[in-house]
Amino acid sequence: MTVVVRPAFALLVLIAVAGCSSERHAAPRPSRPLVIPTPSPSPTGKPRPARPGTECGQVTTVTGAQARVQVVRGRTTCVEAMRVFEKYNDPDTPAEGTAGLVVIGHWTCGTRGGITTCTSKVATIRTHS
Repeated sequence: MTVVVRPAFALLVLIAVAGCSSERHAAPRPSRPLVIPTPSPSPTGKPRPARPGTECGQVTTVTGAQARVQVVRGRTTCVEAMRVFEKYNDPDTPAEGTAGLVVIGHWTCGTRGGITTCTSKVATIRTHS
């Protein structure tokens, strides 16, 4: 009787044997439970929409001056307005042309006469001194 062993089968057997033999000599690893931290709730809760005329805070412009952030039209949150103007005034944010045009998310921003205005489909926000 002749036994035929295919090379691929022999290779699989050798790999399986090698894998089993290495487990016998490996040091046992201590098992630690996986701990997933629970996120803490926001102290302010959900941001409230700001109405036209709302002053949201101050940002430092690229020239170093302080400017007040205000909601002009529509409704957005002050958190969103501050985030947009902080990004706009970041020196690493590239601006185009003399108006300093920048698109930040769904906002289009530009500066004219010292006033920076950002518009979206639902709101307009601006900075002024």
